[in-house]
Formats: sequence, structure tokens, C-alpha cells
Amino acid sequence: MKKLLVLVTVILLAFFYFQKEQTAKEEMPGVGAKAAIVVDVETNKILYEMNSKESLPIASMSKMMTQYIVLDAIKSGRINWDTLYQPSAEVFQKTADPQMVTLGMSSSHTYSVQELFTAMTVLSANDAAIALAEVVSGSEDAFVEAMNAKAEEFGLQSAHFVNATGLDEEETNRASARDVAALAQLLLNDHPEVLDYTKLTDFTTREGVVRWNTNAMLPGMPFAMSGIDGLKTGYTEGAGSCFASTGVFNGRRIITVVMGAAEDRNESGPSRFEITRQLLDKYVLK
Repeated sequence: MKKLLVLVTVILLAFFYFQKEQTAKEEMPGVGAKAAIVVDVETNKILYEMNSKESLPIASMSKMMTQYIVLDAIKSGRINWDTLYQPSAEVFQKTADPQMVTLGMSSSHTYSVQELFTAMTVLSANDAAIALAEVVSGSEDAFVEAMNAKAEEFGLQSAHFVNATGLDEEETNRASARDVAALAQLLLNDHPEVLDYTKLTDFTTREGVVRWNTNAMLPGMPFAMSGIDGLKTGYTEGAGSCFASTGVFNGRRIITVVMGAAEDRNESGPSRFEITRQLLDKYVLK
């Protein structure tokens, strides 16, 4: 009888512990997404993570690798900010969908690397990303080889790239939240000048049209949060809403990654920006 009571007690304790763990998990910020992570850049400490090792579609967060390789090419002197680009037929062919985010280049104009980089970073312009790939490597296919080689060099084991943009094709660019955070950290450490572009709230095209940054957490934007100065949003049907943020809070640079937020999966739930704020409030500003 005594053994039976002990067994029942153990089972009940295990049950209540499991229920407590489930409740805690449901209350944790980030459960409105498929994956999330918060990293302190200086200490490299993971402050929070959820499903951070699963390889998932990353949409336009892919452009952080495009930024890295372009900035590497500038640093090495292979190209410079004033290098000019004449739009190719491939750019127009790959970005013909009128619903696609583009700079809207003209075949009769040339564009500087700086103009293309700004458009890719602020607007998430897909034609600008492909154009930069062609500037650096001659073709997007060759550039993708460089992206995957760089991912291997960085030890991003879950990362695989099929294009310079993050657009869904027969395949799509994939990585885990951990690897996206690691890529963001490498980009910031090796090319901190990227923040000069990611913190821009808007970009005026040569036609005089003001285009706004897709990062709605920058100063003056709808989800503004003091300290945020980057980094890259993303959305495709396959990836859902994604956001790799960075900012300085109480003197500490922080990176967060939110992947597959519920807002665009036909589900009720917080946006990628609201989840990011919740993560920062709970694990950084607590």
C-alpha cells in the first residue's frame, strides 16, 4: 500500500510539473512564432531561445549574407560605392511580378553600388539585391555559390542559399534562428558600417519618391523602440513574417531573431515587431 501511495504521488508530481512547464512555455514571449532567439553580442550569451536549431525559410533576412559579401568586396577593393551597374535582362525577368518589392530600375539608367545597397537594405528591393550579386560575381548563380561558401566558412550548418534575395522558388533560402543570429553578429562585427544604412527610416529614389524602411521599430516608425538601429525584415508565403533586429540597450548590443510570426499565417497573434519588443522587455530590459 505504501509503495502504491509513493507511486501515485510521483505520478501526480510529474503531472503537475509537466502542466507548469506547459503553462510557462505558453506565457513565454515568442510562442507566436515558429522560432526565436535573443543574443547578447558582447558576451555571446543566449538570453532566450525557442526552436532555434530548426532550419526554416528565412525570406529577406537572406539579404544579410548579400550585404556581407558586397561589403567584403568593397573592403577588398574589388568594387567601390561608386561602381556603376547597367540593369541586365535577368534582373527584369526575375522581378517582373508587380507585387514584388523592387527599386524599379530602368534599362536606360545606370545605378551606383551605394544606391543599390541602400535600396536593398531599406526597401528590401529584390532587383537591387540581384543587381549587386551581378556586380560582385557576374551572375546571381555565381554569387549564390559564394553565399554558400561563406556560410560553410562561418560554420552555419543549417544555412543553405538558392538566391540573393530570399524569394521563394522551387527551393528557398533556409537557416535556423541560431544561424541567422550568428550571421547578423558576423555582419555587425566585420562590417559595422552596415548600421549606417539599416538605421535609415526612409530612402528617396532618383525620381523623388520617398520609400520607407520595412523595419517598423526604427525611430518615428509605428512600432518604434528606443535603441533599435537595424537589422533586416523578411516575408514570403513560405517563411511568414521574420525579423532580425539589433539595438543597444543599457550599453549592450543585442540581436534578436523572430521567424514565422503568426500575423501572416492566417492566425491570431502578435506581429514580428510586437514579439521582438516582448523579448527585449522580458530578457534584456527586465
